[in-house]
Amino acid sequence: MEYCIRKINPAVIVLMLMTLANNISAQESFGNKPAKAYFSELDSLCLLDNGKLWGVKLYGPTMFVNDDTRAIIANQTDKAKMLCKQDEVFVGQLPENINTANTSFNWKGFDRTMVMWNDIPKNDKYSRDKLLIHENWHRIQKEIGIASVTSQNSHLDDLQGSVLIKLELLALSHAFSETENSDKIKNLQNAFIIRKYRQLLFPGNNENEFERHEGMAEYTGYKLCGLNKYAISKVIRKQLELSVDKDGFANSFAYLTGPAYGFLFDELIPDWIQQIKNGKDMPAIGSGLFVKENIPSDTAQLKLLISGIISAYNAGQIIKTETEKFEEQKILISEYKQKFIESDQLIIPNNNVKFSYNPLEKLIPVEDKGVIYKTMRLTADWGILEVWNGIFRSNDWQVFIVPAPKSLDSENSKEQDYNLMLNNGWKIVKVKDGKFTLKKE
Repeated sequence: MEYCIRKINPAVIVLMLMTLANNISAQESFGNKPAKAYFSELDSLCLLDNGKLWGVKLYGPTMFVNDDTRAIIANQTDKAKMLCKQDEVFVGQLPENINTANTSFNWKGFDRTMVMWNDIPKNDKYSRDKLLIHENWHRIQKEIGIASVTSQNSHLDDLQGSVLIKLELLALSHAFSETENSDKIKNLQNAFIIRKYRQLLFPGNNENEFERHEGMAEYTGYKLCGLNKYAISKVIRKQLELSVDKDGFANSFAYLTGPAYGFLFDELIPDWIQQIKNGKDMPAIGSGLFVKENIPSDTAQLKLLISGIISAYNAGQIIKTETEKFEEQKILISEYKQKFIESDQLIIPNNNVKFSYNPLEKLIPVEDKGVIYKTMRLTADWGILEVWNGIFRSNDWQVFIVPAPKSLDSENSKEQDYNLMLNNGWKIVKVKDGKFTLKKE
C-alpha cells in the first residue's frame, strides 16, 4: 500500500490534508456506476488486508443510501429479497422506520453496513475509502470481540472536560511531532496523565470503552485506506492540531484519539492490537511504556503534574478561551432549561427507541439533569420523531423531551422544532399539568 504514495510531492500532501481536515467534497449523482466503482475500491483494499489486521475479513454487505429519497444501492442482496439486482448491484428502498446513518445494523437477516451517499467524499479516494472501511469494521467488530457502545461522555462538552480533552489532544500532537521514541513516550505519558485525571473527576464516563468501539474503527479506516504511514501521520497530526479550535467532543473524541494512539502504538508496542482483542483499553496498553515512572492515582498529584504540562506546552490560552466560551454558553443553557425543563413537555420514554444523530454536534449539558442534542431522529412503535432544533436526553437515558405540541389532535404534528408522525392507534395524552406523553389507544 506504500508504493503509490511515496512519490507524491509535498504540495499534493498539503492539499490532501486540507481535504481530510475539512471533509469537503464535490457531490456526484447517486447511481449504479459510481456505486459499483466504490464497492470495487473497497473490495480491493479489503483483499489486500485479507483479514491480517484483525483476524477477520472486512468486506461484506454494504449499502449506500440516498439522503433525500432513501433509495438503496447495495453490493449484496438480502434474505427477504427486498433488493433487486440491477447492473451488477442491488437496488431498493429503505423503510421509513429505519434511521439513516453511517452505521452497521441488522436488516432482514444480515448484518449490514449503511453509508449515506452525501457523506461519501467523491473527489478524495483516501477519505472515501477510510469512511467505507471504518463503517465495515463496525459490522464485524463483534466477531473481533469489541462491544458496540454509546458514548456516555457528555462531560467532554462541559468546561472542565473540554479543557482536559483538548490538553490530551495537544499532548498527542506533540508526540507525533517527535522523532525519538523516548520523546514520543514522554508526550504519551502526558496524554495519559491528563486522561486519568479527567476520568477520576468524571467517574461515570465510558471513554475507554467508546474509544475501543469508535476509535478502532477510525484507526482501521486510516490503516487500510491506501495511504502510507508517513502521509497518515501528517494527516493525524494536522487533525489533532485543528481540534484545539473545535467543539463537540462527547461523541467524536475517539475519532481523534483512536487513530492517534493506534499509530503511535504501531511504532512502540507491536502487539497492541492483540491486547485490544484480549480486552485491554488504550491506557492499560500504554501503561507498559511507563514502567519506570507509573502514573499516580491521587488527584492532587495529577493536578500538579498537569500544571507542569500546561506550562510545558504553553497551553494557558486554551483554558482562557474555553472559560470565556462557556461563560457565554450559560445564557444558552438558561434558555434550554426554560424550554425543556420548565415549560410544557412531551416526554418520550426510552422503550426500545432507536435514534440517530450527528456525532460531530456539540452536546449542551443542562446542569446535572441531561444534555441537549441539536438534531436527532427517533423511531419506535409509536412512529417517527424528526428534531432539528433541540431535544433533551436525560443523563440516565430513560427519557427524551421536546416542547409539548400546540395541538394534541393531529397524528402528524409539525412544530417549530420537530415533526412527529404517529402510527395508527397512537396518540398524545396528558399525564398531568404541563406534561404529555405517547400512548397506544
